[in-house]
Amino acid sequence: MKRFQMDSHALVALAHDAVALTLSWAFAFALLRVHGAPSVPPDVSVALVVAIPLQGLVSYLFGVYQGIWRYTSLPDIQRIVFSVLAGTVAVALVLSATGFGDVLSYREYALYPLILVAIMSFSRMAVRSFKEWSVYGRGGEGIPVVVLGAGDAAVGLLKELSRSPEWRVVGLLDDDMQKRGRLLNGVRVMGAIDDLPRLAGRLKVRHAIIAMPSVPYQVRRRVVEICKRARVSVLTVPSLDNVAGGKLASPKIRKVAVEDLMKRVPVTLDDAGLHDLLTGKVVMVTGAGGSIGSELCRQIAHFQPSMLVLFEQNEYGMYRVDNELREGYPEMPVASVVGDVKNALRVAQVMHQYSPSIVFHAAAYKHVPLMEELNSWEAVQNNVYGTYVVARAAIDYGVRKFVFISTDKAVNPTNVMGATKRLAEMVCQALQAGTATRFEMVRFGNVLGSAGSVIPRFEEQIHRGGPVTVTHPEMVRYFMSIPEAAQLVLQAGCMGLGGEIFVMDMGEPVKIVDLARDMIRLSELSEDEIKIVYTGLRPGEKLFEELLADDEHTRPTPHPKLRVAKARDAQPREWLDELVAWLTQDRIATDTDVRRDLKRWVPEFQSQVRPKLKAVPGARAA
Repeated sequence: MKRFQMDSHALVALAHDAVALTLSWAFAFALLRVHGAPSVPPDVSVALVVAIPLQGLVSYLFGVYQGIWRYTSLPDIQRIVFSVLAGTVAVALVLSATGFGDVLSYREYALYPLILVAIMSFSRMAVRSFKEWSVYGRGGEGIPVVVLGAGDAAVGLLKELSRSPEWRVVGLLDDDMQKRGRLLNGVRVMGAIDDLPRLAGRLKVRHAIIAMPSVPYQVRRRVVEICKRARVSVLTVPSLDNVAGGKLASPKIRKVAVEDLMKRVPVTLDDAGLHDLLTGKVVMVTGAGGSIGSELCRQIAHFQPSMLVLFEQNEYGMYRVDNELREGYPEMPVASVVGDVKNALRVAQVMHQYSPSIVFHAAAYKHVPLMEELNSWEAVQNNVYGTYVVARAAIDYGVRKFVFISTDKAVNPTNVMGATKRLAEMVCQALQAGTATRFEMVRFGNVLGSAGSVIPRFEEQIHRGGPVTVTHPEMVRYFMSIPEAAQLVLQAGCMGLGGEIFVMDMGEPVKIVDLARDMIRLSELSEDEIKIVYTGLRPGEKLFEELLADDEHTRPTPHPKLRVAKARDAQPREWLDELVAWLTQDRIATDTDVRRDLKRWVPEFQSQVRPKLKAVPGARAA
């Protein structure tokens, strides 16, 4: 039935174009007669009998009848133009060959194609306009909104918003003087972005959409401040590729996030190298249900491994990422294994069963204050012994590459979590000697939106009405997005030759109090409504995180956002044997014992235990 409907629509279009051709000839003869041309030749009806099916055949070959009129676009008009030009040539040749060459002169051949293109195009565009008007109305309804920016992104945005019953664009603002007063898709550029506070009341808008996804972060910050002064909600759109490519739908318009206000340079990946590393290979990810682990799984799946093995202790985390991968990549085999990295038998069983070529080890305890008190031995067991167990199994079962996810807190560590991650790095370096498995370590800082990060906590506090608690006014941290961190982990795995510690370019450090202020501003509140309260450093915290230890330096890599740290020489085998004996002792070490022994294994560890401070009423606010 569907095929019949498609054919019937094509026949209707063919009949329309036959009438259009007849009218174009009639108009051409009529116009030329006004200017003294000879009368209509008597054989014109016979010539039409030849021309109509011939032009219809040419239009069919050019795909004119494959389009749907209600969605007519520029490519459809281009097909009409080319088919009419080719049809005109074909008609002229056939009429000359059949003895009817004198029916049309060169003047008719020059004029009727222009009229035919106009009729065929206008009819289709009229149908599209009518259909859109009947579905979306006359554009008088919807929430009035101003679009900030009048470039390529705005073009795609206006196109989609014109079809949305939710939004109605009343004006554009752009800082380019050349665009002032110009029309973009029927919407006028009314002034500069700085004019928004003045125009918002006159235009009766409460929302503004930033359509400048590629501008520097300083510009986005300025625009957000202007929107705040204008008392309008600020929204933004996805990347330029999606918007300019016409892929944007109005539901994807989102609120500006704190990530949009940070200085981040897009990551470029060595796709060819990553295909060699991952495509057609069995890849295993530990900690696959966590923030970094799950994002690694998503990005690895893009490169089509022969199988993705998920290893995770958290049942719910495993459930979520397993569902997502099976829905997004139904052709890719996924093995979802629930297990503990400290369980050597379970890890060995999985390695033996699936024989992964590469392992990304993301399983870790990483919350600094929680691991500092009451849980120090568990941090050692999970972060150090768990790494040893997985790394040892990788060697035993012929894994080609082992990528360990480390942290900037491993540098000159002042807390148990950082010291355990540094010790895990040293374990990997010690295991590298004399093995075919290549070990790579990747250090990076805080990840925006990850489990346990400061942003969800600030969001919750703002939602409750405050206060927002910041430990110290001078505390700074490096931040990157979860996808960016995962991409650079993959890139490091692609580049490593064995034993390197890769250090990511984390950009500029961010003051935590500035982050809190940005989030309050984006929530459309003020610091008078949401107070910032300083609570003091928590156990194990330090004001500044470092990416390199005092005795380390780096060398560049082919990737601009990755460098290799020249760390100390790997420890001997005897050192590793002693460490394993300590890790497998048959008692639970106290927090004091753990900090004392970590100092022996990681000489640069400087414990800074402080009593916990609680926020109290009347505490000093920002």
